[in-house]
Amino acid sequence: MRVLKFGGTSVANAERFLRVADILESNARQGQVATVLSAPAKITNHLVAMIEKTIGGQDALPNISDAERIFSDLLAGLASAQPGFPLARLKMVVEQEFAQIKHVLHGISLLGQCPDSINAALICRGEKMSIAIMAGLLEA
Repeated sequence: MRVLKFGGTSVANAERFLRVADILESNARQGQVATVLSAPAKITNHLVAMIEKTIGGQDALPNISDAERIFSDLLAGLASAQPGFPLARLKMVVEQEFAQIKHVLHGISLLGQCPDSINAALICRGEKMSIAIMAGLLEA
């Protein structure tokens, strides 16, 4: 079995996401493949900043908006490049993830702190969205 790991710059935009999908499909024809996907470039940094700003009583909205835009641009690019890409379903997945992120950030603002377990649960959201998007791309 081969394990393939792709960092944030490898999945930073639609073109790179498509390249990763091609690599995965090519390797899968040669045998079993396990894949590790990072969040798109800058997403984890935005998530960390959201938490830190919220704890500090600052406005995290610019980071939220930037992160949402990164995913919106990624989805739009994949939809235009790949026939059958499940855009509506994946937009809903991303919207639900960001709604949950905002909900948790509100809780952090009320507490004035972020327990380690909550921090970890928030930081991995970018990877979870990458995985959902790649699954949709490979199914298209």
